[in-house]
Amino acid sequence: MNHEPLPEISIASHSMSRRNLLRAGGLTVTLAALASACTDDVIEKSPARVGDSPAPVKLPDAAVSDGVLFRTATSLHFSAIDSHNYTKKVGALSADQTAIVDNYIAANMSAIDDLQTLSEKAGSQAWTCANPRFDRVILAPIQEHIDGRPKTGSEEVDVAPSDNVTRDALALAHAMETMIAEMHQSLVPQLSLPAYRAAVMTQSHAAARRAAALALAINPANVVNPTSLKNATVSSPTTTAAAATTTAQNIAAGAAVTTTTAAPAFDFQQYYAISSQFGGLSAVQLAVGKPSGGSQFTINIETPSLNSFIYDYQTEC
Repeated sequence: MNHEPLPEISIASHSMSRRNLLRAGGLTVTLAALASACTDDVIEKSPARVGDSPAPVKLPDAAVSDGVLFRTATSLHFSAIDSHNYTKKVGALSADQTAIVDNYIAANMSAIDDLQTLSEKAGSQAWTCANPRFDRVILAPIQEHIDGRPKTGSEEVDVAPSDNVTRDALALAHAMETMIAEMHQSLVPQLSLPAYRAAVMTQSHAAARRAAALALAINPANVVNPTSLKNATVSSPTTTAAAATTTAQNIAAGAAVTTTTAAPAFDFQQYYAISSQFGGLSAVQLAVGKPSGGSQFTINIETPSLNSFIYDYQTEC
């Protein structure tokens, strides 16, 4: 074996001029273009990606049919029954008030029987429990502000229990019956058959009567909403006669007496047997709980829509 050192090779010994560099670069580009032109055209069907991407989930068919509308109405009547049972449980009701709520539970159960029959007639499966989204988004917060609960998340204080559970529990029952009446009225133009429309009109009428009766049970003086009555009344003719004026001064009166006006009592929400000229379709506003900072917890109870419908693909309560 020859252990003699290899001859030293100097890179500097090879002449590498600017011209030679340009020639080498041009040759490389030419060869790359030629190789690209001679290869087959391949379309990549699975483009590269980083990480694991799950297969897309096919969404179920969510068509809105007559059966879906009846199933949804059924679910809201179940929610109303659950709400009324809650009213009985926490509301410290009188015997007369309990009898009213019991009557409303029975009326909603009768409506459920009719709506389940209509659901099957319309080609859908009868629904047998409450509306899960309505219970989660609407009923749960209302009950929390009646029962009270510890603070959660970013809340700074606990939710105080109601200062008057009877007032708030009956207000909830009234709001539920009002919402049921509005829900059935909103279904009238959505249903395809006259017989179906007539059925929900009957249910709307019955729920409106229940709401009106409960409003009178809460306050017998609240027959007609004064604002609606004022709006419905034809304005009386105005006169231009000026009131008589006087310049007489009561100089015998003593010095003015300074009086202190007491702070007005909290203006709690009022419920009327006749709340408006026509049946409403807007959100039912409900205020419950102990007043804090000059207001109560207020929530808008909406009639069901696309995100709370009970579609045909939903088979489990």
